[in-house]
Amino acid sequence: MTGSGQGQHMETVKTGKSAVKPGTRFLNDQKCFEKCPARVMMVSDATQKYIIMEAHVDTQLFRNAFPFWESLTDTQKQDIEANVAKNLCEKKTQLHFGGGECAGVQIIASGRARVFITSPGGGDITLFRLIAGDVSILSAACMLSGMDIELDMEMETDCEIYTIPKKVYRKLYEESPEVKDYTMEMISEKFSDIMWLFNQFVFSNVASRIASALLEHRVLDGTDELRLTHENIAKDAGTAREVVTRILKQFQSDGLVKLTRGKVTVLDAAKLGKI
Repeated sequence: MTGSGQGQHMETVKTGKSAVKPGTRFLNDQKCFEKCPARVMMVSDATQKYIIMEAHVDTQLFRNAFPFWESLTDTQKQDIEANVAKNLCEKKTQLHFGGGECAGVQIIASGRARVFITSPGGGDITLFRLIAGDVSILSAACMLSGMDIELDMEMETDCEIYTIPKKVYRKLYEESPEVKDYTMEMISEKFSDIMWLFNQFVFSNVASRIASALLEHRVLDGTDELRLTHENIAKDAGTAREVVTRILKQFQSDGLVKLTRGKVTVLDAAKLGKI
């Protein structure tokens, strides 16, 4: 940690051995999260780079993210502040959680990320999104006995993420009833969201899921002009790109959307919502 109170910018890290900063540790090296003053969770397979910064955090971030913050002792608060890691992730950076490895609890300070699961064949389905102010509790789920889930996260914009290491958060979880209640409530809420999503996949038609995906992006982006590929929409709707192309063409024929290269413009949100 820096003594001046300012984050110290460090170098971009790449996956090639010659480009990795000496001493850098990654997600599968738990010692990094427990002891290193500057940490990195994983290098992106997509962009091949990751920005590491030593963290200096305004405690308002914790107050806003954690309803239990004021119930913590001064020592517990200081433990979080002393160990939190700040990471700047470029758009399209991908992180993987699971397989017995926990990143810890993550707070999205800025940006937007897509959380998804990947099939053995390489396809993926969007589970939910995290936006500024959200807490990614499932990235630490494997610290709970008998719970280990494989998840991936992709940055849809440049993101600033703060990570509380597993060891630090687990200690809080064991010491504080408020932290335990919050953690279980958040995990239960996320699993409820995921079960609702899978019910949609099973019981709703594909056109409805595609319409819902378009409306979700319309809200997230704050515009009717959505810069989305058919592949992006397919991941959100849990279907094939070819199916998305066919249904979007039908939507266009019905006057619901306008299609141009790399962009879908919503023309009638009300009718999309009724599909």
